[in-house]
Amino acid sequence: MRRTLATDLFQEMVSRPPDRVNLAAAALLIALDEYPTLNVSAYLQQIDAIAKRTLSRMLFHPGDNPLEAIQTINRQLFEVEGFRGNREDYYDPRNSFLNEVLERKKGIPITLSLLYMEVGLRIGLKVEGVGMPGHFIVKCEQNGNEIFVDPFERGAILLEEDCRRKLAQLHGSDFQFNRTLLGVVDSHQILTRVLQNVKWIYWNMKDYTRALGIIDKVLLINPTAAVELRDRGYAHYQVNQLSLAISDWNRYLELKPTASDAAEVANSIKVAAQVLAIKN
Repeated sequence: MRRTLATDLFQEMVSRPPDRVNLAAAALLIALDEYPTLNVSAYLQQIDAIAKRTLSRMLFHPGDNPLEAIQTINRQLFEVEGFRGNREDYYDPRNSFLNEVLERKKGIPITLSLLYMEVGLRIGLKVEGVGMPGHFIVKCEQNGNEIFVDPFERGAILLEEDCRRKLAQLHGSDFQFNRTLLGVVDSHQILTRVLQNVKWIYWNMKDYTRALGIIDKVLLINPTAAVELRDRGYAHYQVNQLSLAISDWNRYLELKPTASDAAEVANSIKVAAQVLAIKN
């Protein structure tokens, strides 16, 4: 793993219990390697200012009327501030970096949801992330009642049936819906999902150097994430870091000795070792 200021700060942040992680700060630290001059404090202040403007529109405590509070957040974020989902270039990596979302006023479901949660936190409304497969939303729970909100759709308020329909659109009519898919996810899970989004964008671009930096951060959250170790081995191999590739693949096989691709990975280790022997 490359040691950088970004990875050191990110490691310190995610070593905390999930409920003590500053989610917005951690999301900005994800971007720090890509944007070395990024001023984390300035962007946190920008979120503070958005929350302050949102709260100024309320003549009530947000917790007393969560539905109206959500409608106020929606007006502020999507009508006044101008945030929106980036449908035109969904896989632009900038959509996953919170500083770029704040600058460009557009993002993907998880980064817009993260911003929504952070504004809610600052005005005293508990908004939590819901990591549905293929689409991220948020929810606010009050007195046993759940209000689901889709920040990518300008804060559309959803019923459970709307969530079920969305998943069917994404995965086909045969998709088996389970109520557990609407459970909340913690800050570690949210950050992992943000990182995995960026990883696959870089992977598809064959930018393995950048992908390595992202996988390193995933493994700071979960050091035994076997698939990430396997993929980091492949990325190391692609950038000619053969010893590191072998190390990651061996660790993968220790964790997943019966994996369906175990034989393939074992063969990759042999190939990398042979290439390394020739080079030495």
